[in-house]
Amino acid sequence: MFKLDRQTASADVMIKLENSHIVASVSAASGVLREMSLKDSGVVVKTDLQFVQYGVRPGKERSGAYLFLPDGEAKVGVLLLIA
Repeated sequence: MFKLDRQTASADVMIKLENSHIVASVSAASGVLREMSLKDSGVVVKTDLQFVQYGVRPGKERSGAYLFLPDGEAKVGVLLLIA
């Protein structure tokens, strides 16, 4: 079971999920994990996640469990939140 607490950090609202061992801070805007801290040791781990997307090369071979055939460099992806 987690205790839920909202805090404002500059322009982004952070949601803190907490149990007896850890505190996890999640961005309310994106849903991305921003920070985790261990209660017993006080260790804080900051995270910075970025999602990217690739297009596919034209041709017949477009699917398969082990095929990765990008059409170029990665593009910064848009994170879609489904409510």
